[in-house]
Amino acid sequence: MVAFFPTPFVDEVFYSILARHHAASGNISPKATIMDLYGITTVTAVVDLPAHFDALVSNLPVNHRYKTDVLIKAHTLFPFYSAFLPPQRANLVFESMKGDIGHSVHGRLGIMASSISTNKTLKYCRECFDADKIRWGEPHWHRVHQVPGVYICPIHRIPLYRSRLLPMNRHEFMTATREDYQQETQDTNGDKEGVFVEDVPSAWDDAISKITILLEDDELSTKYRMLVDNVDKLLNSSYANRPMEWFANHYVARLKEIGLANVHGHVRQVEFRREFLSYYGEPFLEVMQSSVSERDDNWLNAMVRKHRKTFHPIRHLLLMQFLGISLDDMFVNDPQYQPFGTSPWLCLNPAADHYLQPVVEDMSIRYDSKVKRAIGTFLCSCGFVYARKGPDTSIDDKYRIGRIKAFGSVWEQKLGEFLKEDLSLREIARRLHVDVNTVKKYADLPQQDCKATSSPVPDDLRKRQRHAWSELVRLNEQKSRTELRHMNKALYTWLYRNDKSWLIAHSPKPKRVITTNLRVDWGKRDEEILALVGTEVTRILTSDGKPERISISRIGKRIGYLSLLEKHLKKMPKTKSYLESVKENVEDFQMRQIRWAMQEIEREGQDLQWWRIVRKAGIRGEAADRHRDIFETIEIST
Repeated sequence: MVAFFPTPFVDEVFYSILARHHAASGNISPKATIMDLYGITTVTAVVDLPAHFDALVSNLPVNHRYKTDVLIKAHTLFPFYSAFLPPQRANLVFESMKGDIGHSVHGRLGIMASSISTNKTLKYCRECFDADKIRWGEPHWHRVHQVPGVYICPIHRIPLYRSRLLPMNRHEFMTATREDYQQETQDTNGDKEGVFVEDVPSAWDDAISKITILLEDDELSTKYRMLVDNVDKLLNSSYANRPMEWFANHYVARLKEIGLANVHGHVRQVEFRREFLSYYGEPFLEVMQSSVSERDDNWLNAMVRKHRKTFHPIRHLLLMQFLGISLDDMFVNDPQYQPFGTSPWLCLNPAADHYLQPVVEDMSIRYDSKVKRAIGTFLCSCGFVYARKGPDTSIDDKYRIGRIKAFGSVWEQKLGEFLKEDLSLREIARRLHVDVNTVKKYADLPQQDCKATSSPVPDDLRKRQRHAWSELVRLNEQKSRTELRHMNKALYTWLYRNDKSWLIAHSPKPKRVITTNLRVDWGKRDEEILALVGTEVTRILTSDGKPERISISRIGKRIGYLSLLEKHLKKMPKTKSYLESVKENVEDFQMRQIRWAMQEIEREGQDLQWWRIVRKAGIRGEAADRHRDIFETIEIST
């Protein structure tokens, strides 16, 4: 059992912790330190995915506070490499790292067979090096810097430097301050200062040299910084592992939405590859060791197909960023393609009492091979049937009609009423949201049968079909019309085509129908919505988690009345006034993020340094610079 063990620094890779322990132990031989820590001498020095954690923890000082799980998740690259593994395999790797079978870790992760090579040397950031010496009295190797494909520091946004020295043997741990790896240089004042022998410009490394040149392009630089930020977030998050097909389903669903796959999931691979290469450029993908060949079995094509193989996390992050999928969306939300959102949808029949209300529960999707887009057909209980091309990309799209396929009995009845009122055809057309020719067409037909069938239906057949439907309804009183339709599709289709008015009248009414026959008491509605809004705002402001911006759309979604707030907020003056007073612009929200970050950092017992605050708050770039000048004036709420 060892007498002491160093306190790990934030983002310190476990290799660095062991190196500091060895330096402080006074041991000359690295194997002596390994024996002290593990009780054996065969443990090797591994930077990314070390093992034997249970053995080490059992040899730590009495009353230590270190836990195997925390050390693995907070100080190794396990969270990065395991994120896209299925649960069973991720757990198998985790158990291997805890136990004494470390030789199998890289193989189980697929790293050995990956075309993306691991780092041969340690990497570091000059500014982190200096900041660590000031804050802690010594620098250390940072975990995020050791991830393959990371060439810039996510904190300081400057290129990393790579060590030119390799460990003398597989059992040696090198600290960031070992005198053996320093040389003396003279500064401008004549003083001698110890600097790294490995402190060489990143241009000396071929890959870093190329990425440095590529990042002179502002657009590509922004994309790469976002990629590095996602690597950092992946390391510091604890997303649940998902089945292997989860990720491919997410990718295909998004490809459907942007038109690179049809509704059946067939990906247009040639266009997909072309768009992906256009987004990143071949030189950048080459540096990331992720070039995409023209072969049909290239890694990009394989990631959107059903398979039983895993892919390097860097390639997942590249594809996610191209498709606009965030880490939270990927790991939290179910991968479903919903080009028109979820039910209920809006009834767009201007003749119905429930016009513009979300009452439509029947919707079918087909793929139009000519326009290469999904076509949604919406069937309302009032008989109004309309279709439009998808996907819906804005709120306005929900109110859009591409084509009216059937007006229905309610619309036809309203047309008859308008004709009896002796209104002009132009006025009738305006009220029913159609053109004059449509009014003329239907006005010339009998009012109760505006869609005359080509041949009359025999009365006995009509009676049999009506009786069959009535029995189906009677025996399944709790079923909705949609459920009944699926129970006997042939019967439903026949009645819909030949006896629609009767079918609608003798079917269960939609449970979610919102009638507006009665006058809305907007004063009462205002009070009710105000109470809901106030409760939700309080919940957001008092939440223990990371701050969320207070906006009308977010509040509306949370309380389930987004449509009401978007369309009728003017009718609810109290709610409107309150929302206007509490909603946050970007600047206000960022200030609240900063206050929260400062509170969290102080609670964790760390110094309030600006880089740490903006990182915790999730504010970067120009936004962080704008707030820095008032950093000293911020008072932490208690």
